[in-house]
Amino acid sequence: MEKTRTFIAINLDLKIREYLFSIKNNLNLDESKIKWVDKNNLHITLKFLGYISPEQTRLINLGLKEIINKCSPFTIKLSSDIGVFPSYKMPRIIWVGIKEGANELKKLYNSIEVILYNNGFPRENKVFSGHITIGRVKYIKDKNNLINFLKNMHVECLSQEVKSIELMESKLAPNGPIYNIIDKFPLLKK
Repeated sequence: MEKTRTFIAINLDLKIREYLFSIKNNLNLDESKIKWVDKNNLHITLKFLGYISPEQTRLINLGLKEIINKCSPFTIKLSSDIGVFPSYKMPRIIWVGIKEGANELKKLYNSIEVILYNNGFPRENKVFSGHITIGRVKYIKDKNNLINFLKNMHVECLSQEVKSIELMESKLAPNGPIYNIIDKFPLLKK
């Protein structure tokens, strides 16, 4: 029984993905190594599941079908600034936040957490923060240059309607992960 590396996500419209991918072109950092997320892989993660069995996939599908009947489509809008995890002192992840729709994302996340916990999946041990990872810092010589750039960067507040959530497969490859949609769950509540 082969296990699949999976996560639950909201996939982004092409216009947003292209815009976020282009941000790296404005960043000129000498002696740094940042692994930028491929344009086609930009998304909002609601829950990383790790390697799961076909039986667990079935339970997740049943849970997500229950959730989508209680959720209406909603709009998200990008925040105007860029942040880093875990901190500016130690930047590892470069991300863009969600300004509008953040409460709806949190409700969706909480629903997923409850239903999956009831089906034997562990709860997250961190507070949910709706964001889009755009880069992973592998090495940086001049942190201050990066921090100054990010603090002064103004992100265009693009928006999109969230009409579905997806169960995604993540295959690890030498050039980065390859994502495929396992199942799509349209938000159905009227």
